[in-house]
Amino acid sequence: MTPKSDNSETLDTKVWMSKGDASRARGVSRQAIWELVRRGRLTTRLYKGRVYVSRAEVMSFKPRPRGPAGTGYVKRKTIKRKKVKPPDASKWIYLVEAARETGLPRLAIVDLVRRGRIKKVVSGTKTFVSRAGLEDFTRQRAPKR
Repeated sequence: MTPKSDNSETLDTKVWMSKGDASRARGVSRQAIWELVRRGRLTTRLYKGRVYVSRAEVMSFKPRPRGPAGTGYVKRKTIKRKKVKPPDASKWIYLVEAARETGLPRLAIVDLVRRGRIKKVVSGTKTFVSRAGLEDFTRQRAPKR
């Protein structure tokens, strides 16, 4: 917002105040006052090369609520997570336990899951793999005698 020029000889200090005085009166920085001026929230007056702001507007200034169009604070949607029962232990095995039982590295089992050779189920933060798929893989991998 461009300050309006005042051609009068004196400046009425009951109506106008400097940005430093305004910042001290509101308890904020001069940059905060300039930001309000830039956004058009305060009226300005140019007098002898200096910018002054309206005293009444500074003293009665009320901050707007944050968020789009002054509707209030932007709230995040909270996700309610349902309690998930762990999968049936007779059909599914925890990934780390599967690695221990087969003697394969965990990443090898992850790779088999990625390739689609073994099915997986994710419950909470744990990944379970199909016992049947794991047994089929170990049967195929076993050397024939």
